[in-house]
Amino acid sequence: DGIHGDQLALGTLDIMATLSAVALAPVAHTARVRASVRRATASHKSAFVGAFARPKVQRTITSSTRRGVRVVANAAPTGDALPPPAVFNTVCATAEKKAAQDPSTTLVLGFSAGALIGIGALLMSCVGGASPALASANPGLCNFLKGAVGLPAGLTLVVLTGAELFTGNVMVMLSGLLTKRVKTEALVRNWALSYAGNFVGAVVLAYLAFGANTAAAPAAKAAVVGIATMKASLPFGVAFFKGVLCNWLVCLGVWGAMSTTSVAGKVLAIFWPITAFVALGFEHSIANMFLIPHGMLCGATVTIKDMMMNNIIPVTLGNIFAAAVFVAGIHFWAYGRE
Repeated sequence: DGIHGDQLALGTLDIMATLSAVALAPVAHTARVRASVRRATASHKSAFVGAFARPKVQRTITSSTRRGVRVVANAAPTGDALPPPAVFNTVCATAEKKAAQDPSTTLVLGFSAGALIGIGALLMSCVGGASPALASANPGLCNFLKGAVGLPAGLTLVVLTGAELFTGNVMVMLSGLLTKRVKTEALVRNWALSYAGNFVGAVVLAYLAFGANTAAAPAAKAAVVGIATMKASLPFGVAFFKGVLCNWLVCLGVWGAMSTTSVAGKVLAIFWPITAFVALGFEHSIANMFLIPHGMLCGATVTIKDMMMNNIIPVTLGNIFAAAVFVAGIHFWAYGRE
């Protein structure tokens, strides 16, 4: 009986173990499935994150004490704009290129720059300048319109075509001279050829605009004549200081255009400084080489002496002063002395 009792107990335990295994099988299966799902989810998540993560760049740091140490760092995205010290170096490199340029090329590109600035000045005269009702009702808005529509387009065309604009060349060549990367003879040659080319190009465009009757409308003609008369009536000192303020902004526009390689960046860098100087009524010598002769052709009672003594000469001197002191001089002191 004892033996039969033990056998019965063992049999009962076997039955219970079998039932437990059957009962627990679904639970184990479920746990295995869940573990598998977690692994698959983690794998997909890693792949997704890896696809959109910023690339890691392997950089090697070498020094006298630690060589061959590899550091993994996230590469920062590089922007389009150069930092100011690099822009100054670009200005000086541009001065070297201009110094080595064939004189006839400088003269021809100077002619182009004068004509292109003249186109911008003509656009300003025939749009914002020829809006007397707006000028009467809202002079501030009219001034902004004259600044925004016209000369920014002219300087943009100069920059994009590589034309030789005297007012910008003052800043560029002086930067090269201060850093001893160009000689005085090269500076004088560039200034003389670009200035002469600008003057001829601006006057030629004035004759072309007059021949095309671009100011035939009464409002446009009145604007053209009024602008020329006003500019040729400025006191010498006023014209000089207006020239200073103007070319400070113009050269910063050229500086900004040199800081970027994109066309959109150049356009934006030029727009605000040039809009500001026109809206504020400052004086640009090359633009005036078009505006005053064009006004004279359209009937303004201005003599060549009035044009030269009351505007072109003092404004040119002011343009040179601004480029020399406030742009080339300041940035040489900040970035070019080392």
